[in-house]
Amino acid sequence: MAKNIVLAHGVLGFGGNGRLPIDYFNGVLGHLRRQGHQVLAPQVNPIGSVQQRAAQLTTAIKNAWPENQPVHIIAHSMGGLDARQALAADSQLAAQVKTLVTIGTPHQGSPVADAILNPTEPLFQHIPQIIRDWLQVNAGALHDLSSAAALQFNATVADVPNIRYLEVAGNAALAGHELLLFKLAAYIGDIYGEINDGVVTRQSALRPGHEHLPDWPVDHFGEIGWSFDAFLPFREPSHLARYRAIADIL
Repeated sequence: MAKNIVLAHGVLGFGGNGRLPIDYFNGVLGHLRRQGHQVLAPQVNPIGSVQQRAAQLTTAIKNAWPENQPVHIIAHSMGGLDARQALAADSQLAAQVKTLVTIGTPHQGSPVADAILNPTEPLFQHIPQIIRDWLQVNAGALHDLSSAAALQFNATVADVPNIRYLEVAGNAALAGHELLLFKLAAYIGDIYGEINDGVVTRQSALRPGHEHLPDWPVDHFGEIGWSFDAFLPFREPSHLARYRAIADIL
């Protein structure tokens, strides 16, 4: 059965129409379209706050489908916070959206964001310079990804009744070949003693009392298909099968 699906990108991400040679959800948009689904991958401010990005996400969805068309959102990382904010703030959108799937979303904040905001934390020295640079130039998103901001967010942004919330965590320790975050994930595990994807801990990605899907054996980038597995010839990248399985249960 064909479904209307929104792919909501994370911080520093980008949308797309499937025609560009590269996309944030590495091939997922085209793959789901070939399965017969109507798929939207809207662009929101890659370095904006949750409030700003949520408003942009709301506008994009309303412009794409009439309000009587059911919609399902699959969101990665900060995109999950954007979607939660959008649904809580707009009753019309909330009535239209039937499912929100969050993948590697820092519902309780990210230890990486905390360490960048407080460089005295032991994790700071282990964060790759490129990630520090990406996040330090963006105070809005960086603040919203912290554990302190998450406490306030969760206290004020309530789930919407009748929307199905599904959550997925990544476990980088199970990943055989990842591009960047395997070592960082190991440091987070050593320092905090928690399963994580190199950016978000499992405890943060999976909220108590919600429906959880099995952990994905990838790091934070692998959750959107950016791992060595995606570039192996003569085989379907494993992340496409994971997204197809999600679409099947919407």
